[in-house]
Amino acid sequence: MTLMFRITEFEWASFDAYVRQHPDQWRGVHGLWDLIRQAAADGKLQLSREDMLFFATPHAREISVNSTRVTKVLGTEVWDLSYAEWESRRQMRQIAAFLRQYVPGFEKAYVVQSGVHIGVRETRRILGDYQLTADDILQARKFPDVIARSTYPVDIHNPEGTGTTLKRLPPEDAYDIPLRCLLPQQVEGVIVAGRCISGTHEAHSSYRVMPVSMATGQAAGMCAALAVRHRKSPRTIPAADVQDELMRQGANLRGIR
Repeated sequence: MTLMFRITEFEWASFDAYVRQHPDQWRGVHGLWDLIRQAAADGKLQLSREDMLFFATPHAREISVNSTRVTKVLGTEVWDLSYAEWESRRQMRQIAAFLRQYVPGFEKAYVVQSGVHIGVRETRRILGDYQLTADDILQARKFPDVIARSTYPVDIHNPEGTGTTLKRLPPEDAYDIPLRCLLPQQVEGVIVAGRCISGTHEAHSSYRVMPVSMATGQAAGMCAALAVRHRKSPRTIPAADVQDELMRQGANLRGIR
């Protein structure tokens, strides 16, 4: 689980100058190694993950921070969630204090907003007519009943603490998500979308992200609309009918025709 938050009064020029002067400790998205180690040695920071990720926002003096991690908790347990809300905000305050004290450009920065509640990456998933696998993703597999496509890598956050497994797709390729992943086995009249679709734990680490969730949501809505229009079960709606309407709306299903 992760709580994201936004920091304002960030001085980009000072931060950029520091990064340029210390390129050896800024390795892609994994940066500020020396400062993190120093803060940890000083007892000022206990980072629960191996990286500190910054994302731009529409505001020049503001960034979004993705660096908290709460492990060994279940998103279906109310007591676990209550603990995670407290722990993630404790980590947020500690990270913000670290940035102000140790990182150039953050001297006057402060947290302006956090997520309404902690983000839960994974809980229960349905078992559908097809279960997407990591091999499907890493081989950029194509399906005749494709209703969404993605290029996001397998991105598994270590449930025990630090460490992230990242496996990318072949360059300039994408994998398909078939309509069958949205249809629960042995249940009629139900379509699922987003993180709930049918897939393994490894595959879920890729298709859980927001753009894919929106794409499968669009497909689920279209399948439902066609089912209502024709007074049929969603499972009996031809995938080609769903695909035709999705492409009419501008969806990217390249290669199915």
